[in-house]
Amino acid sequence: MILFVRIDKPLILPLPKPLLEIIVKLKLLMLVMKTNFTQQMHRLAIVFLGIMLMTFTACVKDNDNHDAELIARIEALTYLTEQYPPLNYEEEGKLSGVSVDVLEALFAKMNVNRSRDNISLLPWSEAYQQTLGSENRLLFSTARVPEREMLFKWVGPIAPEKTIVVGLVANNIQISAPADLNNYSLGVIEDYAAILVLTDQGVLPETMVQDPDVEHMYMALGNGEVDCIVYSETGNTLIIESLGMNADDFETLYMAAVVENYFAFHVNTSDEIISLFQLSMNELKLDKAEDGSSVYEKILNNYQIIQHIDDDITPEMVISLVELTVADIEEDAAGTFQKMNQLQAPYKDPVNPALYVFAYDTTINMVAHADNPLLVGKNFRGKTDAAGKKFRDEIVAGALEHQTGWVDYIYTKSDQSGLYYKTTYYQLATGSDGNLFVVCAGRFK
Repeated sequence: MILFVRIDKPLILPLPKPLLEIIVKLKLLMLVMKTNFTQQMHRLAIVFLGIMLMTFTACVKDNDNHDAELIARIEALTYLTEQYPPLNYEEEGKLSGVSVDVLEALFAKMNVNRSRDNISLLPWSEAYQQTLGSENRLLFSTARVPEREMLFKWVGPIAPEKTIVVGLVANNIQISAPADLNNYSLGVIEDYAAILVLTDQGVLPETMVQDPDVEHMYMALGNGEVDCIVYSETGNTLIIESLGMNADDFETLYMAAVVENYFAFHVNTSDEIISLFQLSMNELKLDKAEDGSSVYEKILNNYQIIQHIDDDITPEMVISLVELTVADIEEDAAGTFQKMNQLQAPYKDPVNPALYVFAYDTTINMVAHADNPLLVGKNFRGKTDAAGKKFRDEIVAGALEHQTGWVDYIYTKSDQSGLYYKTTYYQLATGSDGNLFVVCAGRFK
């Protein structure tokens, strides 16, 4: 059957740009044909366009079927987690935590008909071995360390964590280097990344007492069965509180490592699934909602996962970058903004990507951003960070009143996961076009 399409009427189909360009060119050709060619040629052109549209419609249908098949495969995955607050844990019969909320947000973004009710809570070692040995498994939150790199496929990062060694104050244990741990018995959770991290640092495997249960491990420390234990810094406080122990009886003896947590998929999981998850994860972090903060930022703030970090950026480095950018904007505003939005150096430091510059106009429109161009063109008046602070309003108001200054707030870091305390320096600039702009750069602290 031949489909005839009248192209002198508006097309309803959401056609892609290349096809629309072809249609426009064909219509122009047909206008010429009306005056220079036969009616038969005119009809042949219409038939050709109809065939082309049929082919496109078939491609769209095939693509829809493909998407539906991909979503069905995601819905068929088995989702596994453990008791590991504040990332994933069960409270009053309901799964909660940063990673649980992030996964549920990913489900919504991908239009996947799954929720936290489809996640199974298991002892870590059991869930870990299942994901290693059985296809169609997703495990979280999983520390991504070199020894595990080829064992799974990865999506993330979700959030960083500090791995610490904890002891009892009464035991007066002093640890200044990993080798000192070889003098003590060390409780660790079975199959945890901490075992790999400490082994790499020279801690002997025979000093480690592997425990399948975190609560039992803490009780073992309290009862003197082990001299110290290894756990996450944020989880340590929560576990002590949940067990009704006195936090003053415990102390951090040593900070062993900082690792990033990910969603770990069985190694045979298709790259299509991994790509869709990762794309959706990136969007959760970068896309700012109407209130000015991303879904990802809100989740971290909800669990008060806000961290201090030394990013090796000094206040002098920040001020220098802003002053350089101001000078460039005064000479060539449009060209400078274009380079910023292309993430070019020096507007984004190629060595330390946390050092970058961005700019607002006086109505708090983002005119350029050397780290996240998706923000360009958006207005941020009245919009807040994840904690509710209207820091952008403060920046622009401060620049208009005082020309320069600093504002503190919480924000994400482009080269790693998490929510951090940040301070930003701003300076008022007059562009080469005569307009006023507020140029900013910041540092985490």
